[in-house]
Amino acid sequence: MTWWEALILGVVQGLTEFFPVSSSGHLVLGQAVLGLQVPGILFDVVVHVATLISVLVVYREKIARLMRGLFGSGEESSWGYLLKLVVATVPAAIVGFSFQSYFEARFDDPVFAATMILVTGSVVWSSRWALGTRRAGFAETIPLLIAAVLSLLSETLVPFVGVLAIEAIVMVVARATAPPGTTVGDPTWGGAALMGVAQAVAIFPGISRSGSTVVTGLWRRIDPVDAAEFSFLMSIPAILGAAVLQLPEAFAADVGVSNASLLVGFVAAAISGVLAIRFFVALLRRQNFHVFAYYCWAAAGLYLLVGSG
Repeated sequence: MTWWEALILGVVQGLTEFFPVSSSGHLVLGQAVLGLQVPGILFDVVVHVATLISVLVVYREKIARLMRGLFGSGEESSWGYLLKLVVATVPAAIVGFSFQSYFEARFDDPVFAATMILVTGSVVWSSRWALGTRRAGFAETIPLLIAAVLSLLSETLVPFVGVLAIEAIVMVVARATAPPGTTVGDPTWGGAALMGVAQAVAIFPGISRSGSTVVTGLWRRIDPVDAAEFSFLMSIPAILGAAVLQLPEAFAADVGVSNASLLVGFVAAAISGVLAIRFFVALLRRQNFHVFAYYCWAAAGLYLLVGSG
C-alpha cells in the first residue's frame, strides 16, 4: 500500500464512519476498486481507532460533563446516561460474538457489501417520514423499488429483503413505543435498547452504524441532534472493543503496510472524521439527512452494474 492509497482509504474511513453510508462497506469496495490485497487487518484497526479520536475531539465537552457527573462533581449524575450507553452496546456485543465467523466472511464479498449499502440508502430515505416532513406517497417509494431491482440483478435480493425487513421491524417498534406527540431529548431506556439493536444490524458490511442508529432514534421521536450525539457516543465502546479484540490478530499476521502509510491513514481518518461529524449534525438540524440516500443508491448501484464486472 502506497501513502496515497492509505490517504484515500483513510479519508474514506473518516467520512463514511460518520456519514450514513457505511465505512465498512466503503472500505470493502474501496479495496476492491483499487485492487488492493492488504494482508492482515492492522490498517483497518488503525483507521477505526482514528475515528474514535474524532468522536473524542468533537464531543470532548459532553464527555467531560459525563465524567464529572459520574464522580458527583457535575451539576447532575450521569450514571443513567452512561448505563443507557452500556445497554445500547450489549446487542452488538452479543451478535458480534455469536456470529463472528459469519460476519467476517461477508467482508470478503464486495457485491454483498454493495447490496447492504442499498439497504442503508433505503433506511436513510425513511428518515423523511420519521421526521414528519413528508408522507410516504407512491413517488417516494420508487427509489426503494429501484434498489430492489438492482439487488435482483446482482442475485442478492434475498439478503437485501431480509436485512431491510429487520431494519423496518426495528423502526416500526421504535415508532409504536415512542412518546406520542412531541420529540424527546436523551433516549429513554427503550430507545437506547432499540438503537443498540440497530447498531447490531450494522455489523454487516455496508450497513451504516450511524445511519441505522440515528434513523431508529428519529423513529423513536428523539431530537435529531440528541440522537446523533447518543449514536456517536455509542461508537466509543463499539470501536474500542473491536480494536482491542482485533489487536492480537492484527500484529500476528504480516502487516503489509509501512509505518508511514499507517500514519497517513490515521491522520487522514481522524481529520476527515471530525469534519464528517460536524457536517452530519448540520444536515440533521436542517432536516436534510435523507440526501445521503441518493449517494448510497448511486455508489452501490454503480459498483453492482459496472465495478463488480
